[in-house]
Amino acid sequence: MRKQMFTQPTRWFARALAFAAIGLTALPAAHAQSLLHEPAPAASAPEAELGLGSGLGLGLGESTILSTRPVALARAAAEPERLLLAFEQPKSALLLEGEDDTVHLSFLIDKSMLAAGGELVIAYRNAVSVMPETSMLSVTVNGTPIGDFPIRSPSGFDKQTLGISPALLRPGVNEVRLRAVQRHRVDCSMEATYELWTEIDHQASGFRSRSTTRTLDFASLRTLGRNADGLTDLRLVLPDAAGVEALNRATPLVQTMALALNRDDIAVTVAQGDGVGPGLDLVVVTDEDPASFTAAPANPPYGLSVGESTDPRRARVMLRTATAREIPGMLLAAIEGPLEPALETGIRAKRKGEIRAKASQSYTLADAGYVAAPFSGRLFRTQFEMVMPADFYPAEYASMDMALHAATSPGLKATSQLLVRVNGHIVKSLPMRDADGEVFSGRRLELPLRAFRPGRNQIEVLAELERAADDRCIFAERDDATPRFILLDSTEIRVPELARVARLPELAAMAGSAYPYSSSAGVDVHALKPDAHSISTALTMVAKMSLAARAPVPTRIAFGPPSAGQTGNALVIAPQRAVEDLARLGPDAYPQVSESIDFAFDLDAADPISTASIHLPGAALPIAMTTDPVALLDAFRQTTRDLGGGGGTVKRLSETMSDGFRSFRYWLNYERPSDVAPLVEPRRKAVLSQRPSVSGDGVVTWLTADSPLDMIDATTMLADPSVWNRLEGENVVLDLDKQTIRTIRPESYFAHDMKDYGPGNLRRVAAAWFSDNFRIYVALVIGLMAIFAIWLGRIVPGAGVRTDQ
Repeated sequence: MRKQMFTQPTRWFARALAFAAIGLTALPAAHAQSLLHEPAPAASAPEAELGLGSGLGLGLGESTILSTRPVALARAAAEPERLLLAFEQPKSALLLEGEDDTVHLSFLIDKSMLAAGGELVIAYRNAVSVMPETSMLSVTVNGTPIGDFPIRSPSGFDKQTLGISPALLRPGVNEVRLRAVQRHRVDCSMEATYELWTEIDHQASGFRSRSTTRTLDFASLRTLGRNADGLTDLRLVLPDAAGVEALNRATPLVQTMALALNRDDIAVTVAQGDGVGPGLDLVVVTDEDPASFTAAPANPPYGLSVGESTDPRRARVMLRTATAREIPGMLLAAIEGPLEPALETGIRAKRKGEIRAKASQSYTLADAGYVAAPFSGRLFRTQFEMVMPADFYPAEYASMDMALHAATSPGLKATSQLLVRVNGHIVKSLPMRDADGEVFSGRRLELPLRAFRPGRNQIEVLAELERAADDRCIFAERDDATPRFILLDSTEIRVPELARVARLPELAAMAGSAYPYSSSAGVDVHALKPDAHSISTALTMVAKMSLAARAPVPTRIAFGPPSAGQTGNALVIAPQRAVEDLARLGPDAYPQVSESIDFAFDLDAADPISTASIHLPGAALPIAMTTDPVALLDAFRQTTRDLGGGGGTVKRLSETMSDGFRSFRYWLNYERPSDVAPLVEPRRKAVLSQRPSVSGDGVVTWLTADSPLDMIDATTMLADPSVWNRLEGENVVLDLDKQTIRTIRPESYFAHDMKDYGPGNLRRVAAAWFSDNFRIYVALVIGLMAIFAIWLGRIVPGAGVRTDQ
C-alpha cells in the first residue's frame, strides 16, 4: 500500500531531477552501466570517527552504496562523550520570545538507539530581565511531557539534561515541543514583554543516545551539526582546473542532497579540498573525466555512497558513474532506494507551523501545529506561516476570514484587544472591553488579501491582556494561576477564491516557491566572474530555490554574461565592478572569461573597505539611491523641514496634507516608513534585484556585491531562512554590517503567466487591478456617470411631449 501511495510523487520527483541533470547541455553518449556494486575493501586499521553534530562521533567500516545494507559502527569504550544528534531546525527557529512561546523541533534516531534510549540536552541562555522564580521551560517528546526546569541562565549557556525512556521514542523522526513561560523581573508594562527571550544553542543541544553503536546511512546525514554561523555547510569538492562542465555534472547532486537533508539553512561552497568543521562534502566522479578522480579517495565505488570525510565532524557523499549521462539514472536509483525514507519524512512531509493554502479551503490552527492552553500573562502570542500560491494576486477583491474561537476571563481592562499581524503589519484589531469576560464562537475577522504576498507569509495572533493590578506591579498580588485568555485550536482560516495571475518582478514568489524558475524551462545561471565565491553563491541560490520548490530546479550554469538575445529566466551573480563593465561594454563586447574556476582568491589578503562609493559627511548621494526617487525626496523633505525660516499657513497646510496622503499610501499598500529608502546607504551592501528579461518572456534576477568578500557575507545572509523568507518586491538591499534587509517594491508589475481564463478568475483579476489602480477606477466611474447624465439630459426633455409629426 505504501509503495502505491508514493509512486506518482516519486516518479515526478525523479523526472524533474533527471531533467535538472541533463538540461540543455550536450553530453557525450554513454554505454550501459549496471547498478551492481563493487565489494568494499576490508578495513585494515581502526576506523576513524565521523562527527555528525557537536560532540558526535561515528566509527566507519565501509561505505553505504545505494540500497545496500547500512553498516553498524562501534564506538571506542574509552570515549568520554557520547553521541549527540543535532536538531533539524535552523538557528533562527531556536528562539522563544515573550511571556509564552513554543517551538517545534525534531531529531532522528535509528533502531539501535531506540532500545537504549537517551537524554535530551537543552543548552540555553535567557534575557537578564527574565524572573527565574516564575519562568519555566517545559519539554514534550512525541506528545508526552518529559520534564521542565526554571529559566535562569542570563550569564551564558547552561545545559539541562532530561532522560527519555525508550518507550517514548520511535525509529526515524522524533518530535520535540519546547514551551517557555516567562515573566519580567521588575516591569509589568506591556512593552516589557518584548524584552523576554530564551535562546537555544544550536551546537550544544540535541539528543544524546546511550547506545555505543551507530548506523551510518543516508538518513543519519540529517543529524549533521552546523558551522559557527549556524548554517549547514554543503561543500562541493572539485579538482584543479574544474570548469563549467564539472559544475553542471555536480549541480543535480547538490540539489538532491539539499532536499534529502531537508535543511532551510544550507550554504553551498566550492573548493579543491574537504571542508573543516561540521558539514557534508560532495564529490562527483566520472570515468570519462580522469581529472575528477583527484577530488575523491582512491577507487571510489560506483553509485551513490556515503562515507567518512577528512574532518571527523563531517561526512562525504560520492557519486561515481562511467559517463555524465548516467548521473540522472544513479540519482533516480538513490531516490527510489536509500534516499526515499529521508525524502518522505523530510521535504515531502507536512511541517509544523506551516499551512500550504489552496483557494476555497479552510484550515484550523491545529493544522499549523498549535496546541491550545490557558494563558495567564499580559501578552499572548502565537504565529505560523501560510504559503500562498506563486500566481496569487494580492488585492482588495476579497478577504481572508478568520473565525475566532477564544475566551477571556473577567477582570481585564477595557484597553484589552486582540491583534492579527501579517508579515509584520497589524491588519486587524478586535477590542475586548467586556470586564465580565467574553466568549468568541466563530467571530469573523476579515484579513485583507493585500497584506499577503505570493509565497511565505508570517501570521501572528496577539492578545493584549492587562489588569488593574498590573499598573501597581506588586508581584505579591499577581495571580499567575488564574488564566486571562485561551485561544482554541479550532480557530479557522478561510481562504477565498483567489485571483490567479502571476505578476513579476516579485522576489517573494521566488523565495516561497522558486517561481518562475521551478518550471520545466528551468533557469540559466551566469557567473560574470568564475571565482569560487561567486560560484558558491550561485549554488547556494540554486539549493535554496530547490528547497522552496520542494523539487530539483532544472539548472544550466555558464560563465560570463547572458547573450543579448537570450530568452527565458536567468540568475546572474556578479561583483559590482563586473556589472559596471557589462553596462558600459554590453554583452557582445564583454571580455572573454576563463573556462576554469578561480580558487586562488585569498580571504586574508582581501581589502575589507568598500571602494565602490565614497561615504563622507556632505558627500553627494550615491547613484544607487536613485532607484526610488520619490521615496528619497520624501525622506529629504522630512529631514530638512525644520531648517527653514517658518512659512505661511498655506505652506503648513500643504505639508500636513502631504503627510496625510503619505500615511494613506502606507496604509493602502501595507508599507512601513522604514520601507522608504534612507538617506545613508549601508557601508557594505549586496543587492538582490529582479528585472524583466529583454525578450519579455521571463525575468532576470541579479545578485551583486562590491567585492568577493562581500559576496560571502551576502551568501551567509541569504542562507539564513529568517532572511530568505522575508524577500519580496523588486529590490532587496542587504546591509552586510548590520545584518538587516530593506525591500523596495516595483513601480509596476507585468503579467507573466495566466492559466485560468474562466469568467470567475477574469472578474477577480479585473477587480484586483482596479483596486491597485483606484484613480483609474474613480475616473471611470465619474466618466460613466457623465455619460449617463448626458444621455438622461437628452432623453428626459423629449419624454411625453406631443409633436405635430
